[in-house]
Amino acid sequence: ERWVKRFEKRFEPKPQLLIPLLQHVQEQEGYLPPETMEAVARFLRVPRAKVYGVASFYAQFHFEPRGRHTITICRGTACHVRGSGPLLKDASSLLGIEAGGTTDDLAVTLETVACYGSCALAPVVVIDDVVHRKQTGARLKGTIQELTRGSEVSTKATKAKKATKATKAKKATKAKKATKATKATKAKKAKKTTRAASTQKRRAGRG
Repeated sequence: ERWVKRFEKRFEPKPQLLIPLLQHVQEQEGYLPPETMEAVARFLRVPRAKVYGVASFYAQFHFEPRGRHTITICRGTACHVRGSGPLLKDASSLLGIEAGGTTDDLAVTLETVACYGSCALAPVVVIDDVVHRKQTGARLKGTIQELTRGSEVSTKATKAKKATKATKAKKATKAKKATKATKATKAKKAKKTTRAASTQKRRAGRG
């Protein structure tokens, strides 16, 4: 009922105002919660299926909470050839989400677009509606670190980095121990061989 009262103050109950109503809700909430969809249907006196059908048809509408920041990576041919694939992989790894997902703390939403239409600037990454041309992995990483500074994503990334370093250190220690053990084994074998050779020489001298 709260939403219906809001609609009454700003809109007329006309079915042709369905899209403006959905846009209004998304501007207020950042996405389209189920209860608002029900309210739209009641206010306009249209079937719920129609409301959901229109909302799902247009890419501008979202049914899940969105991040405070949005990173959109172009996957068009020109951008793909110039490295948008690795950029998407890096962004996904840094944020801990797949394309179309949002970080748990609602800091960032990661998206892709079939073609942004700026092929001369490839690879293109759009961050909060600002086009970043000819992106590299290092630039994108720096931008993500800026966007997530102090957030849960940043904390997870730091922990992951530390864990990776610790794992590498353990592996290096194991490798060193293995190398020492191999050297010690070889040294023992060499000693045995030398002793055996000396024994044979002495026996040959006696004979």
